[in-house]
Amino acid sequence: MTTDRLALAHVIEEAGIPRDGAERVASAIFDAIHDNVATKQDIESVRADIAAARADTENAKEVLGGIINLVEHRLIIRLGGLMAALAGVPFVALHYWPPAH
Repeated sequence: MTTDRLALAHVIEEAGIPRDGAERVASAIFDAIHDNVATKQDIESVRADIAAARADTENAKEVLGGIINLVEHRLIIRLGGLMAALAGVPFVALHYWPPAH
């Protein structure tokens, strides 16, 4: 970072500002952008976080898919049982219906 600061000071000096002023300007610029510039390490860290989040999302999709399939299976079983019970109601009703004379 110091070499970058000196290189910037050199460029500012070549633009016509005296060396001590160029160094102060270069220092001010580096201090101003220091906390606002991402390094390669920052970018790699964000990429790793995104990759981990994607893996978590895929895992959650698999878990939710399994839960949805289980709920769907249970609903189908219960609906089938209800349909069978309702289909038997007319036969039970006819069984208890008094015979016509």
